[in-house]
Amino acid sequence: MPRKFLSIDYGERRVGIAFASEEVGIAFPRETIDVLEKNLWAELSRLVAENKITDFVLGMPIHPNGNPEGKQKVVSVFAGDLKIRFPTIELHLQDESYSTITALSATSHLKKKDKRDKGRVDKAAAAVILQRFLEGWN
Repeated sequence: MPRKFLSIDYGERRVGIAFASEEVGIAFPRETIDVLEKNLWAELSRLVAENKITDFVLGMPIHPNGNPEGKQKVVSVFAGDLKIRFPTIELHLQDESYSTITALSATSHLKKKDKRDKGRVDKAAAAVILQRFLEGWN
């Protein structure tokens, strides 16, 4: 059975989601979960069940000096919670450096200030993270 990946660009306000299957090997942006509007764990459970997810790919901010600081600590805590809540799903950490910048430059969102665009960029960044993982996987 082919593996199915769910990528997460974690933010404390918005969480970008992207999907890919082992068969196709191309990441697709899916949605952005606004944690002030929806329960993140319920949404992840729904997505996992609906899409028969076998692997998570979580974007991890890597600092050049190697010290865990700021967002890296927050994402590490989230990674631990993810492992506890979904123990049967393999978790892969992927360097997310410049994923948002890449997502911005790959879309037309650089000049837009619309609140909805932030969600589009988050799910596009999740796709960038997942595509990088897929290119190095196997």
